[in-house]
Amino acid sequence: MTRVALLLFLLLLSAFFSAAETAFTSISFLQIQDLKKRRPRKGRRIEKLRARSDIFLTTILIGNNLVNITASAVATEMTIRAFGSSLIGVSTGVVTLVVLIFGEVTPKRLAMGHNETICVHTVEIIFVLSWVLQPVIFLIGAVSFFLTRLFGPARGQRLTLDGVLHVVDLAEDTGVLENDKTRMMRSILRFSEVTVNTIMTHRMDVFSLSAGETVEAAIGRVHREGYSRIPVYEGDPENIVGVVLGMDIWKAHHQGRGDTPLRRLMIPPVFVPQNLSVYRLLSILKKEKLNLVVVLDEYGGLAGIVTYEDLIEEILGEIYDEDEEKDGEKIRPNPDGSYQIQGDTPLYRINDLLDTRFPIRKGRQTLSGFLLERAGNIPRKDEEVATGEGVFIIETVHRERIVSVRFVPAPREDA
Repeated sequence: MTRVALLLFLLLLSAFFSAAETAFTSISFLQIQDLKKRRPRKGRRIEKLRARSDIFLTTILIGNNLVNITASAVATEMTIRAFGSSLIGVSTGVVTLVVLIFGEVTPKRLAMGHNETICVHTVEIIFVLSWVLQPVIFLIGAVSFFLTRLFGPARGQRLTLDGVLHVVDLAEDTGVLENDKTRMMRSILRFSEVTVNTIMTHRMDVFSLSAGETVEAAIGRVHREGYSRIPVYEGDPENIVGVVLGMDIWKAHHQGRGDTPLRRLMIPPVFVPQNLSVYRLLSILKKEKLNLVVVLDEYGGLAGIVTYEDLIEEILGEIYDEDEEKDGEKIRPNPDGSYQIQGDTPLYRINDLLDTRFPIRKGRQTLSGFLLERAGNIPRKDEEVATGEGVFIIETVHRERIVSVRFVPAPREDA
């Protein structure tokens, strides 16, 4: 009976080590961070063991192998005592099957669904065992390190932006996130990488007023355009010297000050470089309590303007006022399988939606910039620009800017 009890105890130990191994290897980074908040001491221990996976795996494997070998030896001795050596093969097969079912497969299946609980209740034991077995672990680790170096250095795993984006895609595929939420998550994760020139209103599309223009002369244009904040220039339309509030213009008009020049109503502008990240821009807008900033190019000339609304649309998508005409999304599918794409669409958004791989550089992040660089000149209407991902057909060019194109994707091998 003593040997039977010992055999059952060894089987339990085998199950313990197998469950612990699977629990520690399957617990995720996010689960560990959550455990650190709920159970700080246990969470830190688990994180420390996971960070030294060579130590905890070696500890578990040593324990598991010792237990399984001992169980086999005890079963063999019991068989010899009871039946002689003729049934040793049968007993070995039976012990192997029992260990496989109750000491390996079943504990590991349970550990996959209860990895947090098992990690919390076994971390202290594994930690103590790793300290007791330090000499053996060091010896085995040294030999293993020498052998693995023969095949080159191992590549470490890092948490990258692409990895997180893959998790978001997986969440959408499995139905955890809806399409709109997936797009918002992608935009938020890329917020620190997107630059101002990607979301700004280009200087050629900026509505501005002259500083010498009077309230009476400007009121009609302000009413037609409907903007609440308007850049003000001096002499040259690209020489922005201030920003006037539409509310101040209407107020001056109702007070009978129609002959007041706009330079007396404007406030000083805030200038930002076009390669500034939108994350930094958000901080500036909050700090300065602004709604509009003027974007300068690398030579100090006017590149465009950016508003709070542009930042919000970068996350939420297009936002329309009640009286604003809806011109559709920046990327629209056509019945023939092609796509209608606006020239100012960020390349990363095209890559996300169409599963393409257009290269993105810090100084060139929009489709228009990419096509201008690819063509080497200003493409004309109906001109084609071929890429490895498909063909772009130029549809609208305004003032040497690509406004809209039609994209015909290249046939895919998996199609």
